[in-house]
Amino acid sequence: MRSFLFLSLFISTSLFALVTIAPVDIGTKTGMSGNVSGSLSSKSGNTQKDEYSLGVLLQYDQGIDYVVWGTVTYDYGKSNGTKNEDKTYAHLRYIHAIDERKEFTGEFFLQTEQDKFKDINARSLAGTGLRWRFLNSSEWGKGYFGADGLLEKINYAHQQSNPNENNIRLNTYLAFTQTFINESKLSYLGYYQPKFGDISDYVSVQTLELIVPIYGKLNLSFTAKYGYDSCPPIDVKKEDTSYLTSLLWIF
Repeated sequence: MRSFLFLSLFISTSLFALVTIAPVDIGTKTGMSGNVSGSLSSKSGNTQKDEYSLGVLLQYDQGIDYVVWGTVTYDYGKSNGTKNEDKTYAHLRYIHAIDERKEFTGEFFLQTEQDKFKDINARSLAGTGLRWRFLNSSEWGKGYFGADGLLEKINYAHQQSNPNENNIRLNTYLAFTQTFINESKLSYLGYYQPKFGDISDYVSVQTLELIVPIYGKLNLSFTAKYGYDSCPPIDVKKEDTSYLTSLLWIF
């Protein structure tokens, strides 16, 4: 199993690691597989700036009943000697078929993340639910809708101003992927997580990704991401926007 770290071609706004958002279907690629992405941006002289990003995804597809995958990403940034980015993210998901055509699947997932610039020491999630593949066409692509319930625990760095939270949330998402003749792939993932009992408290993220093959297993990835937190910690902005162009190694 191979891994590689690549230099990015262009980075704008907030740097983030992404190892592909395309939905996973059971039996598409049996056995072990995955991908690795990495980026590095460095400037010196009038502007001193360094940004690093690394992401790894591993997947095991049993081919008949289930698939399991996990990903870990890390982002770090510094500008003129001052750190402005430091976050990690890990996600593990198990998907099991319910019907023969695998249009309906059950899901279970675990997630943890930390983001020092959002005052988050740890945000941990555990959830389970259903996914429906409502579109499966060679011409129009594949579309998915998911609905889960999740438990959320947030530990903040400054608990006097941002008390720790224990929440129950609904997690709904819409996903789409389309593969073109040259094996280029366009994918969209959008999710919405309102709190039970208070729908004014919600988290929403929209991500769009285009992967274009370059040579062999080497691909060029263009990604845009928009996140919104209706009730962020004190002194943290509600919106986050990120753009990334990087190289992606798929194995």
